[in-house]
Amino acid sequence: MRAWTPGDYGFLFCLGATPIVYSPWHMFAIIPLGKKGSSGFPIFTTFICVLCIIVHVFADTPADRMALAFHPTQLDPLKMFTSVFTHTDIWHLVGNLFFFYCFARTIETQVTPLGYVLAFVIFVLSTNLAFAFASTRDIPTVGLSGVVWGFMGMFLVRYTRDKVNCFIWFIWIFVTLEIPAFIFILAFLAFDIYGYRSGENLGTNYIAHFSGFISGVLFKVAFWKVFTTETPEPRRPQRSVRAPNTR
Repeated sequence: MRAWTPGDYGFLFCLGATPIVYSPWHMFAIIPLGKKGSSGFPIFTTFICVLCIIVHVFADTPADRMALAFHPTQLDPLKMFTSVFTHTDIWHLVGNLFFFYCFARTIETQVTPLGYVLAFVIFVLSTNLAFAFASTRDIPTVGLSGVVWGFMGMFLVRYTRDKVNCFIWFIWIFVTLEIPAFIFILAFLAFDIYGYRSGENLGTNYIAHFSGFISGVLFKVAFWKVFTTETPEPRRPQRSVRAPNTR
């Protein structure tokens, strides 16, 4: 997304620029639709999406959004949570929610409610704390995509070889493609790394993206077996090897 300068409120980092590639000048967009074969209704994921929409409708002025934003110099736990449900504009909101629903819904259907909520809380805290420790100025931040990257990190480790259904728009071409998860997620991570190193998109909170991704990977490695509801696949019986006959 972009840095936002609403009058006297200073710059506002979008905890966002969720990696939806969209430009009205280039007329190109790629939107993830979900993992092939995902099933089950994601109650918590849907609730979070609805809450983000409600906040966006009612927090419709720069002053309202600034009041909900997280300031890195204050370390306010409440603002850490209110900020992730707040977005600067409709494109920031829509981009985050598409990516969030795509990856978080799959994770939710494969873990216990406690595991999902714990992951969400960890991602909120870790991304905001990382941003606070890395910040050199008091630039407030809003948006869900630090959390989105957390679930993307979990998804990458758990479903590395699975495919993500994507809607792609290029000028007058509209297609849906299945893209391997590791290619899709690592490609967008590479775009973020390039943007961070090149200094482009100064309104993007790359620290939240990177810390969210790392938190997701670590959560999957440390806690997946504790909270997963997946049924282990049965082991294939091993063939017995007979000793050769001797004469």
